[in-house]
Amino acid sequence: MKAAITVWATGARRRLATWLSPMGQIFWPWLEKLTPEQKKALSDSLTQDEARINALDFSKDGSAALEEARRLADSEAERRRGTDQKAATYLPLVAALIPLVLTLVSALWEKKAGSAPIWLNMLLLGLAVVYIASAGHWAFQELRVGISHEPGLADFEKAWRAPHPSQVLARHLLLHTRRNREGINWKVTCIKMAHEYLLRAFLTFSVLLLVNIGWYLAEPLIQKWMSAPGVILTTPRQAIAAVADVDNLATRLRTTEAWTVLDNDCRQRTAGRASLTFAPGVVTTPAKIPLILRPAKSESGAAQNIRLDCAGKAVGLVRTWFIPTRLAGLKRSPGLPDQLAVSATNTVVAITRNWPPIGINDDPAKLPATMLQQADVRRDGSGRPIVLAITAVGPGAVTIP
Repeated sequence: MKAAITVWATGARRRLATWLSPMGQIFWPWLEKLTPEQKKALSDSLTQDEARINALDFSKDGSAALEEARRLADSEAERRRGTDQKAATYLPLVAALIPLVLTLVSALWEKKAGSAPIWLNMLLLGLAVVYIASAGHWAFQELRVGISHEPGLADFEKAWRAPHPSQVLARHLLLHTRRNREGINWKVTCIKMAHEYLLRAFLTFSVLLLVNIGWYLAEPLIQKWMSAPGVILTTPRQAIAAVADVDNLATRLRTTEAWTVLDNDCRQRTAGRASLTFAPGVVTTPAKIPLILRPAKSESGAAQNIRLDCAGKAVGLVRTWFIPTRLAGLKRSPGLPDQLAVSATNTVVAITRNWPPIGINDDPAKLPATMLQQADVRRDGSGRPIVLAITAVGPGAVTIP
């Protein structure tokens, strides 16, 4: 019975490996290593073919045999030149992609391009870079100098010492062509691998673009889903804790910008394992600039939504209006989106509290999508307003026991 179970387990592992291998090849192509038996078979095949060539009788038509041998040698040489040309084409292509990748990394990291989360963009871009590097590796492997067998002076000397030079020369050409075959086959394999990796790099770049386009189109739905209330209070203890949390948040939001308050809470809730992260949306051009920014007639404004996350959970949404020309030249702080990262002073102009509800028709057990709302004006060193940020604090920022 034990032996039967062992045989079944071994067979199951083989079937699983047989099924997983093609799937893995789709994601990451690789060459199967030859077994010792296969290596011996290749070596024996060369020895056997050399013996067959030496045994050939060209006495019927030595000229025709020499012509065909030359044709075969030229065909193999052309196959080699073709792979070398393709490798020489792939390497400049790989080199040309490097500046493009660096520019794309900078744009994605600074959120100047792409609306998808930075981790997803960097994951896809990193995969594309690995594919490009692998394609370059295989192209270099193809161009690596190897042994090549060609007719030389000794071959001609032996041929013209024999009674039938054309027959001897045809035999030598066939022998050299056969000995070159394994090296040329390896070059063809290398160029095929380079092609496979370049194809996957192209597909990964396409997926990267499609993901950002899809994320941009679905962003309103994603933000609505992320900010939707996910907690219903079921016990008095939860209600008391929620009220205390909201009171504490409201007190701090009256004097401090919301993203700083939420970052401190995030670090405290996670015992320092996580901090507040920002997911900026696409910058848009609104029809009107809020009057609190005191826009001039020649100035154009912009707006952007920034989702605030703590340990993968949405805790708030910042809607910002700003005048880009006023941000130019201001000192930046790392880790924040541009309009929040500039050196500025913050003035809280309004706090709105939506829970607990005041109306008798509202259910106090259901937490609304926006618990608190803060309006904050950012000013430069001369006191000129540069950014209006309205932060909606969601139920994710409240700790429910």
